[in-house]
Amino acid sequence: MPPPATRFRAPLSPRVGEELEPGAPALGDGVRIHERDVAGLAAPGLAARGLDLRASRLAACDLSGARLHFVMVQDCELDRCDLANVVVHDGGLRRVRFTDCRLTGMAWPECDLEDVAFRGCRFDVAGLRFSRLQRVSFEDCVLREADFQGAVLGSVRFERCDLTGATFGGARCAATELHSCELEGLIGVEGLRGAALPWPDLVGLTGAMATALGLRVLGDDEA
Repeated sequence: MPPPATRFRAPLSPRVGEELEPGAPALGDGVRIHERDVAGLAAPGLAARGLDLRASRLAACDLSGARLHFVMVQDCELDRCDLANVVVHDGGLRRVRFTDCRLTGMAWPECDLEDVAFRGCRFDVAGLRFSRLQRVSFEDCVLREADFQGAVLGSVRFERCDLTGATFGGARCAATELHSCELEGLIGVEGLRGAALPWPDLVGLTGAMATALGLRVLGDDEA
C-alpha cells in the first residue's frame, strides 16, 4: 500500500512588531531596513546589492524595474506595492505576505521562498524558475504565463488563481494543491505530478494531460 499523501501546510505569518519606525533610509548597496513602517517609497529602476529587509511593513511602494542582487526579505508585509519587472539574483523570502501587489514580469530564479503568501496579486509573466517553494500560498492571483519551470513545490496551494499558459515543466510537487483555478493552456503539465486537485479541476486538465502523453482523440470514422 502506498504511503498516505502529505497535506498542504499554510504559511507561517510574518513576525512584525506593533511599534515600527516610520520611513526608510536611502536605498543603495548594503542597506538594512529593519522594523520600519515604509509608505509611498518610490525607487523605480533601483540597482542595489545586499538589500536586507526585515520585520517591516511596506505600503504603496514603487520598486518597479529594479535590478537587485543578494536580497533577503524576512518577516515583512507588502501591501499594494509595485514590483513589476523586478529582476533579483540570489537571496530569498521568509515569512512574507504580499497583498494586492503588482509583480508582473518579476524574475527571481533559484529563489528560496519559505512561508510566503500572495493574496490578490498580479504575478503574470513572472518567473520563479528552479526556485524552492516551501509553505507558499497563492490566493485570488493572476499568474497567466507564470514560469515555475524546474521549481520544487513543497506544500504549495493555488486557490482561485488564473494559471492560463503557466509553465510547470520539470517541476516537482509534494503536498501541492490547486483549487478552482483557470488551467487552460498549461505547459509542462507533467510537472504537476503528485499535486492534488478537486475532480472538476482535474477534468479541465484532461486535454493538457493527453497532449503530454502523446494521446489523440479518435474521429467518428475511426471509432
